[in-house]
Amino acid sequence: MAKEKTEFLILGQGFAGTALALSLMNRGKSVRILASEEKASASSLAVGLVNPVTGRRMAKTWNYEAVVPRAHAFYAAAHFQIHGREGTFLERRPIFKALHSVEEMNFLSGKSASDGYDHLIRIHSGPEVPLPSVFRHTTGWIEIMEGGRLDPVAYLSAARAYFLNSGCLLDELFDMSVLRILPEGYEYQGLLFSNVISALGLNCPWAGPDLWAVKGQVFQFTGFPDWGNAILKTEKFAIPLGRGEVLMGSTYEREFENAQNDAAGFSEVTADLEPETLINIRQVRAWSGIRPTTKDRLPVIKKQAEGLYLVNGMGTKGVSLAPYAAGRLMSMLEADGRL
Repeated sequence: MAKEKTEFLILGQGFAGTALALSLMNRGKSVRILASEEKASASSLAVGLVNPVTGRRMAKTWNYEAVVPRAHAFYAAAHFQIHGREGTFLERRPIFKALHSVEEMNFLSGKSASDGYDHLIRIHSGPEVPLPSVFRHTTGWIEIMEGGRLDPVAYLSAARAYFLNSGCLLDELFDMSVLRILPEGYEYQGLLFSNVISALGLNCPWAGPDLWAVKGQVFQFTGFPDWGNAILKTEKFAIPLGRGEVLMGSTYEREFENAQNDAAGFSEVTADLEPETLINIRQVRAWSGIRPTTKDRLPVIKKQAEGLYLVNGMGTKGVSLAPYAAGRLMSMLEADGRL
């Protein structure tokens, strides 16, 4: 008697694996997800930001028009799919980047009036915005619209519970030696699959040398003044959690000796704080993660072999890029006649 075949085996349940599973299940496809609860993914250690405008010269994030609106729509749809009610996992929150000179303010004032940016950024002089003076030498602020934050632990935990209740989650680590390639598809622990999609990040056995490991350190403090829900930014982000608690980070380290937080990371994250602010705050938590990225910082979305697909390398932009990558892979699967 022929074995029952499941259409898709998804390896990993970080941002990419979750987006892929939800997208396929929403299309009525049979899915199994292989992910161990004991091993935290890089996604679960992220701060969860969507930032539409980045860099010193405040350029739109890569492929903004396709990536950011899709992210907002996806996390609203995911909330309904998982919880059965309206809402979203991605909370829209304004981002205010501190400006430190008249020259910087003049340059960005011109940019804010240019085509394609007028709905994304707005310049404010210091007195216009009721924000505390937590950063050194702040002369004004640039407000970034269309940004937001997703709580990675809340989102991934809710998705995991949904997958468990759906009976499609296998709580274990992937073992490459167990995967067998057969004429009719792939076999894993006696189960037969038409397709395998790897979203394993740095643990992906097919990743190749183009994938880079980048360390990011995050610190949580208490003792900050309250400024509402706006996310503040210089070179690093300050994300208010309420009751004077703030997340700050993260670092972007291509060279590192281990995955632990260290004094250098603390100094980098707090370098732009006013001395008085630094005196008044106290560290309550710290964590770090090793993220997969690529040299050009663009995601890997590709067909590795017949019925085998890879989604990887989203680096610091996993929240915004995962829905985009899932959409791209759905198109690829359709073109291959697998949807």
